[in-house]
Amino acid sequence: MKPKTVHLAFFFIPFLFAQSDVDQVEIKTITKIDVPFAGTMTFSNTIHAANGKFKEEVESSFDRFYTRMAMGGNRTAGKIINYDDQSLIMYSVSKKQFAVEDFQTIKNNDGTPSLKDVTRMNPGGNNDRDRENDKSNSEDNADQNSNLRPKPTVERIISKDLEQVNQFTCKKVITKISSSSGVFTMVEWITEDTLILDFADTIQRDLVESYGGTLSAQPTSSSWVSRIEPKKKHEVVNGKIIKSSMTSVNEKGKASFSMQMEISSAKEVDFNPLMFTVPKNYREVDELE
Repeated sequence: MKPKTVHLAFFFIPFLFAQSDVDQVEIKTITKIDVPFAGTMTFSNTIHAANGKFKEEVESSFDRFYTRMAMGGNRTAGKIINYDDQSLIMYSVSKKQFAVEDFQTIKNNDGTPSLKDVTRMNPGGNNDRDRENDKSNSEDNADQNSNLRPKPTVERIISKDLEQVNQFTCKKVITKISSSSGVFTMVEWITEDTLILDFADTIQRDLVESYGGTLSAQPTSSSWVSRIEPKKKHEVVNGKIIKSSMTSVNEKGKASFSMQMEISSAKEVDFNPLMFTVPKNYREVDELE
């Protein structure tokens, strides 16, 4: 009887939050990436999550002309996952188009959507399963390369004082990883006030798992440090990252990459079912370009 019990519990996971006081949440995030010669890339991300419904919309802008052309121009696009009608929708606000794939079709494809995930910058990252596989492949490559060069050194500072970042009370964590190829520094502001963020994460994960997919966790400095020094115990700061900055400097002391991410707001809003539908004037296509 146990397998049946587990199966039924899993089936009703998307409905667990129906008993919660939270109806719908809205989370806004801004991410800026600076790469030499490619310029600055800015991504304004808005997430809406409700019981059995998830929507993510990203406004992308690129300050360099050639980068803008390579990425298909400045644009706004998003995705909607809806348990009620068992559908995954990718849409383009800029082109007023959308494409739909049903859960059963995705399940038949081993949980991998055939639609390209338009909320991801990487054109090759079509779906959550791909992100998980890409992560595993990159980690395997990192393990192989680590045998060919000296291990990097890690410096880690966890502030005892709390800082206020927007509406969140956070603890600051500074991690510096030094190697023969340069220095990578990551600064994180982590909060334990995770109710709204956990709500959205759980809704998304349950929906992805309901069509057989896998949602990979975002990497943190703790996960990186653990891989570099697996036998050494490191203090882990529990919670969610509200703000972070990453900078990479090469062996010549020149910046090769930087990124800043910040959750500007996270709040409960009134439930609006229209938020999880595409406008009626959008045209359905087989695949978004």
